[in-house]
Amino acid sequence: MEETNRRFHTRPAAGAALGALLAAILGSLAPDWILLLLCALLVPVTAFLFRKRSALFLLPLLMLFVLVRSTLLPAKPFEDGAIAQFLFRLRASLLGNADALFSDEAAAARGLLLGNTDMMTASEHAQYANTGLLHLFAVSGLHVTVLVGMLSGLVRTRNRALSLAMLAVFLLFFCAITGFTASVLRAAFVLIGFRVSRLLDRRPDAPSIFCLAFALTLLVEPFAFRKAGFQLSFAAMGGMVLLARTFRKAFPRRMRGWKIVSALSGSIAATVGMLPFLAYRFGALAWASIPLSILLIPTMPVILLCGFFAVLLYGIAPHFSEILSYPAYGAIKLIASAAQSLDVPVLRLPAPQPWVIALYFLALLLCSPLFLRNRKRPPWIGLGLLTVSILLWFLL
Repeated sequence: MEETNRRFHTRPAAGAALGALLAAILGSLAPDWILLLLCALLVPVTAFLFRKRSALFLLPLLMLFVLVRSTLLPAKPFEDGAIAQFLFRLRASLLGNADALFSDEAAAARGLLLGNTDMMTASEHAQYANTGLLHLFAVSGLHVTVLVGMLSGLVRTRNRALSLAMLAVFLLFFCAITGFTASVLRAAFVLIGFRVSRLLDRRPDAPSIFCLAFALTLLVEPFAFRKAGFQLSFAAMGGMVLLARTFRKAFPRRMRGWKIVSALSGSIAATVGMLPFLAYRFGALAWASIPLSILLIPTMPVILLCGFFAVLLYGIAPHFSEILSYPAYGAIKLIASAAQSLDVPVLRLPAPQPWVIALYFLALLLCSPLFLRNRKRPPWIGLGLLTVSILLWFLL
């Protein structure tokens, strides 16, 4: 097989992600002396696997890194440092620019552009939640993809290393102004993973990149796995990695290349992935989120490209920024009007036990092409396990 067809290795990446998760859980439960003892034991294990040329050395290595990070540094290191204070002032300035530019829709603009919902009232929050549009206010992969695509169009270079370096600098800046949330970190690591695969002339392997993004996000903040944003973000992407291709194959062959089919398949797969965490965290599912998202997501490039740079440039060129903000304001108004005019009842769901959630995702893995590969027969084991997990979900 040619070099250009080689993929990343899924198994060690998955092992590294599992190691990082276990280390994060241990780091939040065990006393420091146990963590330091584990660190001492993991060093020879890592060295042994590395000498044996086993790619699984990434598992204890990532676990070691996360344990050291959670033992020696606080949950949010350097939060009182000069850099942190500068980023705090910069973010506050950008939020002030959004308030000045979008006036009566400032609360929605803050959320859509910078992931800040502090100004959103309880009734507005409920309206967006009931219509399933609240996810648009969690700055994530959609925002990062649109902005990076625009940047790639403006700055063209054939030097892949230079392109990767510029991308990394932009993503670091964007992560900083949005508060280093788990969803933004996940999107940034995934994009960098895909670009690294191109730099190394390898085909990007989505499961491997997903696992590495999972591990690296926990390395940045080991205790993020407790947060709803982290759980929903990675569950949504996990659903897309596992099932988006399966749902796309349900359409006729001639329709599979259509963008609307890809968007619909991705939205359904993401919802299936998030479903147990939505029930666990909120006890409800906004069933209207899929059709509304497909209808309104095309407005997001307008909001992000015009709105983000209007907010960014307002202090330098206020008149130009005001003109640039008009299309974004119209798109934000459309989303707000849709949320306010629709009265959609949510579907109430019981909260599943954590081990039932783990069983649910194991079933999704066994139903996915990642496990089935080129097998033609139906995934009876995965479907059976999925049925069992859903029954336990609603019975326990």
